[in-house]
This record gives sequence, structure tokens and C-alpha cells, in this order.
Amino acid sequence: MTELPHSAGILPAGLTTADFARALADFAAAIGEEHTHTDAETLAEYGDPYRPAGTGTRASAVLLPGSVAEVQAVVRLANRYRIPLWTVSQGRNFGYGGGSPRVPGSVIVSLRRMDRVLEVNEDLAYAVVEPGVSFEKLYETLRAGNHRLTVSVPDIGWGSIIGNTLDHGYGFTWYGDHAERACGMEVVLPDGDLLRTGMGALTGGHAWHVHRRGFGPAAESLFMQSNFGIVTRMGVWLMPTPECYAPCFLKVPADSDLERLVGIVRGLLLDRTIQNIPLLADGLMLASAVARRDRWWPGPGPVPDDVITRILDELGLGRWNVRFALYGSEHIVDAQLSTIREAVSGIPGAELIAAEHSGDAAPADIPVPDHVQAGIPNREMLGALNWRGGRAGNLNFSPVAPLSGTHIRRLIDLLRPVMHDAGFDCLSAVMLTPRSGIAIFGLVYDSDDHDQVERAFAACREMVETAGRHGYGEYRSHLDVMDHVSGRFDFNDHAQRRFNQKIKDALDPHGILSPGKQGIWPGRTP
Repeated sequence: MTELPHSAGILPAGLTTADFARALADFAAAIGEEHTHTDAETLAEYGDPYRPAGTGTRASAVLLPGSVAEVQAVVRLANRYRIPLWTVSQGRNFGYGGGSPRVPGSVIVSLRRMDRVLEVNEDLAYAVVEPGVSFEKLYETLRAGNHRLTVSVPDIGWGSIIGNTLDHGYGFTWYGDHAERACGMEVVLPDGDLLRTGMGALTGGHAWHVHRRGFGPAAESLFMQSNFGIVTRMGVWLMPTPECYAPCFLKVPADSDLERLVGIVRGLLLDRTIQNIPLLADGLMLASAVARRDRWWPGPGPVPDDVITRILDELGLGRWNVRFALYGSEHIVDAQLSTIREAVSGIPGAELIAAEHSGDAAPADIPVPDHVQAGIPNREMLGALNWRGGRAGNLNFSPVAPLSGTHIRRLIDLLRPVMHDAGFDCLSAVMLTPRSGIAIFGLVYDSDDHDQVERAFAACREMVETAGRHGYGEYRSHLDVMDHVSGRFDFNDHAQRRFNQKIKDALDPHGILSPGKQGIWPGRTP
């Protein structure tokens, strides 16, 4: 533990330097001095990585508890001293604020040390993990144990499984809706009490991680995208490794093909011909992962449409592209491919590219772009953030729409002008479920360019308001726009927000846990 407070001199609100020194000494006694940090380097690691250095909301300290008992001790001490905590599993929610807190002077509670895979059950296809377990670590654990199980991973696999799930994150296998595949949580409540959800509420219960509901109200969803507790373990369902894995790439040449393409894929999802989470992406978004924009367009403002056409021709991309995969026995995959080829044959110029691999193929035997749908984590998509050059930065706007071509087109028509007016390219993708599309509009910028950063955040705020006025709300958001997003969910004088605040005040009367997360503010702040 370094001298405190650090050189920036930030303190939790209402505490003197002497008060904070006593609190840090007590935290250090509870979790170890070596896990209690106030040095500028550690604090910077838990800031927003996509802001200019020294900007954004800053914490006062970082604590790394290593056990449930230590988490409980930290929470109880925070109540005693009225110190706001900000909990992160890995702090790698890049594009949405990283590990940065909402309230200046908060103490970060990082759960990286709690990184054990507690159980792998091959017969029932689940694992139990702590919050510090990344997708990469669980994948390696399954490989090392020769388990015929596959973990669903997002496009960038270095983050926490629990953290991603609690933020309603997605992967791209059958089990890509991660919140739907969580089963059984252990949660430290704001007063330090310990809760087990579902069948875990039964001492010695055998069905904790195999049955998602217990007796009475199901509490697990209350701890997702909330500040009602700290999840310290969770069951996650895994996909049995299939006999055959077939990554597929469908591209169509014309922008006008979008509506028909969405309708065809929706039908294939609804009848379960396609069972994973496909990704619909515009060609420019995929091109951004290949090279910097100045390779094709060194000028200011968004890339002109004629240049986009040239880029897509050079790279062999469609104006719209769908990445998806098939899994199962070889004859079933072949039958599914035949059905899909017939379904898309009516789109002029549509091209379907498919490959087949053994379900347990080694990563070296599968092209890197096909890793994610095979449940192999990687970090390749980080390259897409170098589109503008400089120090890569990204701010995502992620609204949800019904899965129809009309709605997806409307979102693009509403939001593309906002991005273009701010000087950014419209880099867009949509994660497809049978009934909804979860869009991602990426504002990519140079994090050291203050003007670009300010324009990106202003554009994001405008996108929140524009989409909200037309009935489209975000499924997750950057920290800085959480209140804006929450404000758009305004039915019956913001009944949902008032409901969340009542729960918050009942569970956390001192308001210590992650105040402001998802726009949920306590009635009383520390």
C-alpha cells in the first residue's frame, strides 16, 4: 500500500484525510496491505481507457479482496465509514467505461483475485466460477481437463464471465445469451449478509446450478445491471462439444438487400435452423478490423459512399454480411446448410461461404475469424479500434429493436446522420435473436484527441435521445450516459426507476454499493 491519499488528492465525499487514512488501514487489515492500493498507476488502470489521460471520474483507492469473507469485511467497513464502493470483476468493460466509477472518490472493489473455477460438471454441462474468471481462463481449464464442453465467448475474450453476464453480455454459440445461461448465484448484500439464489437457498441443495428458479420470487435478475449486491460465484451452463462445427459467412452486395436479408435470417432463427447468435454487420465495420481508414480515406469526416464501395470490393465484403454457425452431427449440419442456401438464393448476388471442422478441433486448425463461434476466446477485434489511428478509443451505443428489416433500417436512418454530423463513420452491427436485434453503433476515435472524444460523447447523448423518442432503448450503456438512458425508460412517470430506487434504499440504506449504476441512485448517498 502506497502513501495515501495519492498525488491527485481525491477523497470520498465527506471524509477528511485522517478519516480516509483510518478507513484504508482497516481495509488493509481485512484484506492485506499488498491488496490495498492508492498509487496513481493502479488507479489509472481502473479508469476509462478510452479517455484522454487524467480525465474521467477518478477513484480514491483500489481494493482486491480474495475471498467471500474479505468482500463481506470490505462492505461492512464501507458502511461504517460511509464510503461509496464501485465493484468490478475485471474492469475490462471497454467501450462502456472500463473500471471507472460514477461517483468521484469511490473505492474500487476489484474481484480479479477471486479467479477460481470452482466446479466443472461434464455430465450436466455446467461450470461454477468466481468473478475473476475470464472467458480465456475457463476455456483453458476445459481444454486442460479434456472436457467435451464449450464456453460461449464474446468477440473479445479477456473479460470476466460473471461481469459480462451481469451486464447482459452476449456470445455467439447456441448459448450466446449469457444472462439466460446463468444458474445459481452467491451474492454479498450491501449490509455484508450472504445470499444464495434459487435452489442454492436450500442448505445442501443439489439442484443449485441446474434449475434456474427456486421457491418464491426469482432473485437472480435483480443482481444483473444493478447495484443491489456483489456476485461472488455463479453457475454457467456450457454447450456440449458438437461432432461438427460449421462457421458460415453470408454476404449480400446491395444496401437495399437489408430488409429481405433480415427477414430470411429471422425465419431461420425462429424455426431453429440457425441456433446461435448471428452477427449482422455492415461492410465498413468489418473493414475497420482490417486496416486504418487512412489506407483508403485520409480526409476528414465520414468515408464517402463511393470509397466504401471500393473498400468492400477490395476486401471481398458485402454491403451487409452475416456471421453465423451451425453445430451438430455432420449430416444435420449438411441438411441445415442446404436449407439456408435455398432460403438466400432469391437475393441477387448473395454468397454463402461455409467450412466444416471437428467440434473439438484445436485453435490452430480453425481460422482466427472463426474462433469466437467455436467458443475459442481471442482479442482480435481490439484491432478494429485502430480505425482512426492514434491511441485507440471506442464508445458504443447499443439500442434494441424488433427483428424486422423495417426496424433495423429505421435505426440506421435515425442514427447514421448523428454519427456523420459529428464527423464519425457509421460502423454498425446487430446481434440477432429470433425476435430482437441488439444493435451496436461504434464511435471510434483517437483517445488522446480531446475534440474527437468530446464529439463522440456528445453524439452518443444525442443518439440516446433520438432513438428514445422513436421507441428504441439501450440494452447497456457507457457510464456517462446511464442517467440519460434510464431517463428514456419513462413509462408512468418513470415507474421503473422509482421501483429500482425503492429496492436500492431497502437493501442499501447508506447507498454504498456502486451508486448511480444503470441510473439507480440511492435516496441517501454516502
